[in-house]
Amino acid sequence: MSTNNTYAATLLAATSYVTLSIDLITLIIGIVGCICNLITFTAPQIRRNACIFYLLCATVFQMVSILFIIPNRLAANNFGSNFDPHSIIYCKIHYYLVVTLPESATFHILLSIMDRCLATSTNARIRAWSDLKIAHRISAGTIIFIFITNIQLIIFYTIYNNNCQITPGGFELYFGASFSFIVAIIIPYILMFIFSLITYFQMKKTKRRIVPAPNILNQKQTNRFESQIIRIIVLQVVVSATLESLRLGSYAYSIFTSGNLTKTLTARVIENFTVQFGVSIYFLSLGISFYVSTLTSKYFRDILKKRIIDLYNHYCRRQI
Repeated sequence: MSTNNTYAATLLAATSYVTLSIDLITLIIGIVGCICNLITFTAPQIRRNACIFYLLCATVFQMVSILFIIPNRLAANNFGSNFDPHSIIYCKIHYYLVVTLPESATFHILLSIMDRCLATSTNARIRAWSDLKIAHRISAGTIIFIFITNIQLIIFYTIYNNNCQITPGGFELYFGASFSFIVAIIIPYILMFIFSLITYFQMKKTKRRIVPAPNILNQKQTNRFESQIIRIIVLQVVVSATLESLRLGSYAYSIFTSGNLTKTLTARVIENFTVQFGVSIYFLSLGISFYVSTLTSKYFRDILKKRIIDLYNHYCRRQI
């Protein structure tokens, strides 16, 4: 028994250290990466593109998520500053935003790959849907949809056993977990996969078309832009889907075994480690999109460099 207690205490300390390290990394590189994406996606030569608008919205939600969630996690996990058990209003609003803000970022990445699917279609009427004004309306409708469908979190979350949580073992817990899994994982990532495949085959078909000589250069530039932008979206999708699956896998196991009263202390500590590690890794995915996608694309790296130089020159001129 003493050996088990020692192992549990060691793993508990390791959980705190690992989550603290990941959260600090997320906060630092996440803010830097989001700022770089904002600089890139607001470049004059691409900001009128509907897909770029969706990626810009995703970046905004990622940055807001990091600024809201990570400081709260650091304060609660390491400094004992946690308002959740003391205020029912804070408890409900906090967890509502913890789910809704990252989910909004995920759905805007979905919209960006959907837009590329529309833009690469051979049908002119379908391509017409890849329009900035239409993107504004779709984005607004998506945000409203997400914020309304997640109201159930405000209803279900409560203070139970001095913790802000959905009451263990009840219908609300299983419904909330299943709903989040379907809406946040199954629907968006399956749609991303489908749209990615359609876009890939449409681009191959476009490359096989015979292009008049005067338009060859423009066609090559367009194909290069499409290839680069689809590449950064797909990379974001792969990373997000992988890390989100790790989080929901551990979380789902924790929820559906929450009624098991025979768990040993060691089992509970291991479960806590996997859940906390999964959550930290998931939030890390919000902060690394710039590094795994935008930064790996030469086209967007060049845009970022030029934007930074232009902004610096503009600042210098204002100081004269």
